[in-house]
Amino acid sequence: MSGFEAEFERLRREVEDSIKRFLDLVETHSSRVSEIQRKAGLEEATPGLWEFLKEVKGLRSEARRELAETRGRLVRELRVFRDRLRDASLAEPGRRDELREAFNDLRGFFEDRFDEAEDKLEEFLDMVEDVEDEIRDRIRELKKTAKKEVYALGLGVSEAPKLAVAKLTDVKLPDIGKLIEESLSKAFSGASMIVSSVRLPRVDLDLIDALVEAGIFKSRNEGIAFFAHKGIEASKDWLMKVKEKLEDIKRLQEETKRELEKMLGESSGKGGEEKD
Repeated sequence: MSGFEAEFERLRREVEDSIKRFLDLVETHSSRVSEIQRKAGLEEATPGLWEFLKEVKGLRSEARRELAETRGRLVRELRVFRDRLRDASLAEPGRRDELREAFNDLRGFFEDRFDEAEDKLEEFLDMVEDVEDEIRDRIRELKKTAKKEVYALGLGVSEAPKLAVAKLTDVKLPDIGKLIEESLSKAFSGASMIVSSVRLPRVDLDLIDALVEAGIFKSRNEGIAFFAHKGIEASKDWLMKVKEKLEDIKRLQEETKRELEKMLGESSGKGGEEKD
């Protein structure tokens, strides 16, 4: 196997270096999120908090994307190398078991290192989720304080519609109908993949691992993604009911906003008549 020893070693080093770069990235992002958490607790203006929230989401997306891209790149290299080993084993059948064992060791090393990276990513995502919740709580707190100050200044009922309309415009409902259609229409194998941390019961994970061992799935992550997608397909009727409810809420929001804007206009008109 001397002709392949250097390539085995190169791939091991590349996996190790790639994982180290990712872990360094997560460590840097974690430090920044901690800094944002501290600053957000002192921030007195909602625009600043929204910027913090946007930055935290960006760091989360970058970490997910980095691990997914790194894994995809290395998987492609391993597949190319596997094909070379297969050709070599056909040319020299006596070395087939030796080459297969060496490649399985390399693949096991790859999976172990990426499991470590995914665990680290999951810790980071949990941290980001906590900080996002804190920032949103801070935004709500500042909005409540601002509303109290408005009434304390004597702006009263005539200004209330402005506050209500402004609040309604902040609410953005997702187009769940479009999401359902896209999720159910795209082929599972052709859909773009995003890394996301998932907690599963041990018995479910053991079942997925057994399917991987049997060759049904290439990896644990592929098995989890498959069953998650199947769950969405099986829940189509329930999702459509959710879609209808959200559409009703959206309609109600639009009607309420129009009524409030009408009240605001009438209030402004009355104020002008009294002044004359």
